[in-house]
Amino acid sequence: MDMSTVNIPKERLEDCIAVLLDAESLNVSRDDIVSIDKQAGGLFNFLLRVETTRGVFFYKQYLDNQSNEIYNVPKIPASERSNLACEVQRLASESITPLGMAAVPDILHFDRKRSAFLMQKAAGDCPLIDRLSAGQIPDVVVVQLPKVLACLHQSTYGRFSEDSIYGNREFRDFKLRLQYDDIAQRLDRNEADIVMDCRARYQSRSDCVTHGDINSRNILVDHRSVGVIDFEQSHLGTPAYDLAYILSEIFISAECFGKVGLGELISRFLDNYFEHFSAANRREVETEITKHLAVQAIYRFWGPSRASWTFYVNSDIQERIIRRCRNLLLEDGAVTELVR
Repeated sequence: MDMSTVNIPKERLEDCIAVLLDAESLNVSRDDIVSIDKQAGGLFNFLLRVETTRGVFFYKQYLDNQSNEIYNVPKIPASERSNLACEVQRLASESITPLGMAAVPDILHFDRKRSAFLMQKAAGDCPLIDRLSAGQIPDVVVVQLPKVLACLHQSTYGRFSEDSIYGNREFRDFKLRLQYDDIAQRLDRNEADIVMDCRARYQSRSDCVTHGDINSRNILVDHRSVGVIDFEQSHLGTPAYDLAYILSEIFISAECFGKVGLGELISRFLDNYFEHFSAANRREVETEITKHLAVQAIYRFWGPSRASWTFYVNSDIQERIIRRCRNLLLEDGAVTELVR
């Protein structure tokens, strides 16, 4: 096993190896391990790439008492966060099985004691942000990604209560304060009232399980496939939140690089979504998307993590996009009718 160039804390390495050896379905021995490499992880988890003679796997461990320079997040125990992430990832993976898609990595082994699990390698070879920041909107994102979201939303619609593990209200409310309350403070009174009304309406809903953080760093793409990862911010909400979350980034990229046919692209994305989602009225969902998309796009410029999402947009274009989003806040109607 070659780990001479890997800077991994001893405890994390020992936990990874123990979980790997405990995974009976893999039948891996210590001699089968070729290498273990540290990867960029989520907010408060540790991610390792494990190469063995039997395949490549990813080990994810959730940790307590971790600090973050950008966010002051709720102190939710690692055991709860790992359990939620694992359960939602399994739900998402199972929901797309009838489509023959492998967009969500299978969970191979979950170790509750260590708040860790092993999973397959995700489809795709680079984060979507790399493509969006270069002015590219891969067709697999327009065709395959909406089907993944639709299947998760459809299969969980009306199925779980807010008191279930999927409610995750504490983290949901943290994100709403960050993305909606904080943005509203920088808008004029009328705009702010609209944002806070959008937030309140969303907070009162628990229609389906959402991914909750379906951003361009949690989506991996190549020329033929898409992979969706990182479900730890999942919560009960509405389809419009997830859809607006990723459409806001597509919107920004298209606006930045002057892509024509943005409205047609969004329509195609939603056509593919509603091909597999019928639990709610399409026009109502599209109308809800409009306000969320405007807020989420503005947040990508004003939020504390803006350097991760809009680093490629110059100041003039940024002002133009924000102005368009502020105008969009004031309009009522389906997103496919208002975004052209």
